[in-house]
Amino acid sequence: MNRRDLIKSSALLMLAASVPAVARRKSTSLLGKDGAGVQLYMFDPDLHRDFDGTLAKIAAAGVRSVEIASLHRRSPADFRAALDKAGLKCRSAHVAASSAVPGASGLTFEDLGKLADDLKVLGARNAVLPLFQFPKDPVWGPPVSFMSLMRADSPPLPAERYERMADFLNQTGAVLKKQGIMIGYHNHNGELAPIGDKTGLQIMLERTDPDIVDFEMDAGWLAAGGQDPVVWLQRYRGRFNQMHVKDIRADTVVNYHLQQKPTEVGSGTMDWPAILKAARVSGVRNFFVEQEPPFPGARIDSLNKSLSYLRTVEAAG
Repeated sequence: MNRRDLIKSSALLMLAASVPAVARRKSTSLLGKDGAGVQLYMFDPDLHRDFDGTLAKIAAAGVRSVEIASLHRRSPADFRAALDKAGLKCRSAHVAASSAVPGASGLTFEDLGKLADDLKVLGARNAVLPLFQFPKDPVWGPPVSFMSLMRADSPPLPAERYERMADFLNQTGAVLKKQGIMIGYHNHNGELAPIGDKTGLQIMLERTDPDIVDFEMDAGWLAAGGQDPVVWLQRYRGRFNQMHVKDIRADTVVNYHLQQKPTEVGSGTMDWPAILKAARVSGVRNFFVEQEPPFPGARIDSLNKSLSYLRTVEAAG
């Protein structure tokens, strides 16, 4: 190697070393190494009727990875066997704060050792708190009622509750990280209600330890709360490691009460090329298509329509 080549090689090595970790880990694909995955909550009724058949249809659509919202009364081993049979990988799981939460999925944060073992059987390395739930707590009492939060006249949760939730995520995440599991939080639009000069989501992002707590951006709920996902991805670069790819119709009224008008990805108001490019730069690794009910037809048809659009976006770069 001559002197000129040596200088060039050294410069390249120095440049690579200077690139932030979040940038080095990003995939060249807009939708990560797996492509577009699916949050299985979208298919809950179908899974109840025909579990194996529904997983096979999802895989046949070209999906390779999923995030689960429920064990559907199966053991982690049985669930994993069904995923393996369909050729699907579980990358993440929504985990209830406690078994006292209505509709708890079978995975909870009550026994962290068991949770870590169950997630490892499933193949997941992300444990996501799906909503502003809270475990049994002598200060805050029982979990918040989702129905009460859907009322237009319900006040936002106080800042102190979000602070306490952030502390819970830090404490629980520190334990899980030692076992190879990253804790995360998934937003709806309730966390976007103004609380003074901030929102609940900002409080949690700024109070949690970035080395311990990740966030899963639900882009559709963020938009339903009047927010631009691109702005949040840029402002909190490196904090969102997963995304729900969800679209909303133009007649969705901005609100903080779990209301939106859903549609297939690419059929609504969201600027997906801009969102996905910002997500890649910000460090989002896993992308899960999700659509809220009601559906215009079969859920698998809506998934296929969303995937077709996303493939077009990816092809355009």
